[in-house]
Amino acid sequence: MYREDNVVSLRGRQGTPGGRPDVTPEHPVRKKKRKQKRSPFSVGAFILFGIFVYLVVNFIIMINRNKVSYYEVKAAQLSYDTTFSGIAIRDEKLIYADYSGYVSYFVRNKKKSAKNSIIYCVDSGSNTYNALKKDFGNDKLDKTQIKEIKSSIGRYLEGDSTTIIGNIGEFKEQLGSMIYDFVSNNMIENLKDYVADGMTGSSFHVFRSPFSGVVSFKCDTLTGITADMVTADMFDKAPDVRNLRSTGLISAADAVYRICEDESWSIVCKVTEDFYVDNVAKREAKVLIGNKTTPVSVTMSPYSIGDDYFVEITLNNYMSEFIDDRLLSVRFINDRDKGLKIPVSSVVQKDYYLVPLNMFVEDRVHNVMLLKKETADPNTGEIYLTNVYPTKYYSDGYYAYIDPQYVSDGDVINNPDTGNRIRVSTMNSLDGVYNVNKGYYQFVRIDRLETGSDYIIISPSTPDGIREYDHIALDASKGVESMLIK
Repeated sequence: MYREDNVVSLRGRQGTPGGRPDVTPEHPVRKKKRKQKRSPFSVGAFILFGIFVYLVVNFIIMINRNKVSYYEVKAAQLSYDTTFSGIAIRDEKLIYADYSGYVSYFVRNKKKSAKNSIIYCVDSGSNTYNALKKDFGNDKLDKTQIKEIKSSIGRYLEGDSTTIIGNIGEFKEQLGSMIYDFVSNNMIENLKDYVADGMTGSSFHVFRSPFSGVVSFKCDTLTGITADMVTADMFDKAPDVRNLRSTGLISAADAVYRICEDESWSIVCKVTEDFYVDNVAKREAKVLIGNKTTPVSVTMSPYSIGDDYFVEITLNNYMSEFIDDRLLSVRFINDRDKGLKIPVSSVVQKDYYLVPLNMFVEDRVHNVMLLKKETADPNTGEIYLTNVYPTKYYSDGYYAYIDPQYVSDGDVINNPDTGNRIRVSTMNSLDGVYNVNKGYYQFVRIDRLETGSDYIIISPSTPDGIREYDHIALDASKGVESMLIK
């Protein structure tokens, strides 16, 4: 048997016409969920992709652009050695004995002697000499002379142990000379008495100073040398020194003393090439001579002979103090004890044109100074003035150092206020660095104080110059004036 509920309609599935199933509470109709098609790009993915592209582009730009390495400017002490050996040059004359015999001196070493004053005497016999020698042994020092000797010993002992031991022989000689000089003053008075009493005979000869000057009883192998006779090999070995003060017999033609008439003198120093280059245009300096602690102002004359470099300094005082010294240490003092340390790689040379300051005209609107450059109209040939606002690297009070991008060789500058016209022609170069503090390359002039292999020391007080903690381009060869640093 067949049941009705199993009858299948020919037009559809079991149930209602059209193939739809019977709708009964027991069999509710289930709706099929449609699958939504997802978009291939969402907003979040697009943003992430954009960020990725941005990073890639910036990375490519970063690796392809010139990286700016900068150096922070730091303060530094001047370190190069400015102490050199010098040879003293004096207007000096050696005096020779006219007679043989026993000699006695009546002037103190390193003291100035007036013209015709008694310097020494020679006794061809021995009577007067023995009498003076006896008086010399019986003389006593007064309180003032003893005090001066004690002071000299105290100053010597104030030095360090190395100095005391090293100079003990020289100090002994100086002390003996001081005592001898004190007693010699009394001998002069005794000599006058002998002459007045007729105790001196024909064998006794008194010699006086031929002119006023400072007397020394030392000479060396360089006595009488002049500045043009100084050679480099003279600094390698100290000259032999001879004591001229004899305490007994001398022979005719023996040197008895040396006298310097003029207080003016000079010192020729052998210097390094760097020092010569840095000071070749300098004509004045301050120096410390020997162990002095007070600087002396001198006139300086640098010169070279072949590969050797020299500086002659001229002085007007202290000659008598150093009259017994031929080789002297000379320390050149720089008023600027401190400088700024920068790498050699940061230094760049910049060309400039010299333009007189009186050629600048005031721009009252912008409150700046400008130049008026003559320009010819290409069609009519008429001359008109063009305003030029140049970059000035430096001004020395007479000229302005102008960046060549604003004027060229042959340009005519006209000052309509004065009627003056000049043609630009003089070009020089100066040292500088690129300051990068403002985000672009800015050329700044520098003044060298010291030049080394890797670093140089520059002045911290150059007008509109570099200051401590400024940032400068480490490699100046990559810098371009006014170019922005990306």
